[in-house]
Amino acid sequence: MSEDPPEKPDRGFRPRVNYTQPEGSRGKSLVVTPEGIFSYEAGQMKTLADAVDFFWASVAHDPREWNTGLKGYDWLLAHAAEATREDVRRTLGWLEGAIGLRDRTAAVAACRYLAAMPLPLLAADHGRLTAIFNSRKVGMVWQLTPDLDKTPLPSGPIPKFGNEAGFGLIRAVPELYLKLAMLSPEMESIVALLAAEAIRYGVSLPPELVSLAGPSVND
Repeated sequence: MSEDPPEKPDRGFRPRVNYTQPEGSRGKSLVVTPEGIFSYEAGQMKTLADAVDFFWASVAHDPREWNTGLKGYDWLLAHAAEATREDVRRTLGWLEGAIGLRDRTAAVAACRYLAAMPLPLLAADHGRLTAIFNSRKVGMVWQLTPDLDKTPLPSGPIPKFGNEAGFGLIRAVPELYLKLAMLSPEMESIVALLAAEAIRYGVSLPPELVSLAGPSVND
């Protein structure tokens, strides 16, 4: 059995510099650019870690650092149709971390990537998705006005962002909630109830989610 590490996928990242070794040099040279880390030897450039690797390393270290690896994030978004189970696992870990750290911007970024992934791929992690998104604090957003009745709000601390409470992901990434509703009757019910509450509190939603909330909410 071979002990060689698996060959890295070639995602097309290349240094945006023309690099040549000094004449007479026989060793390897390390080339570090925003596109990745590359090894150069005998006229051949080999990828050691590209921008996507940088991105995953950044969010694994701190979910809030996702925007330090935008080249990798943009590549993942553009190729979301080719995402793998490992990409889902990493993204859910990033999202859970962002929620735990109360970073709404990072949570929205993670959800945008999830929303772009194929539905069958997400279905394989139905249980974990349900655990994350069966949450009013994650999905809803409430305007913190002086006349806000806090009695119907969820118990316990609610993350606050300026004059708003709650992550408001159903408002920020409605396309993901529409996709989640297609996973199972359970998820459809969760999304429908959340959409109905969002409408009651004046949160703007696309027509598809408004329809999902039911006719009584729209009358």
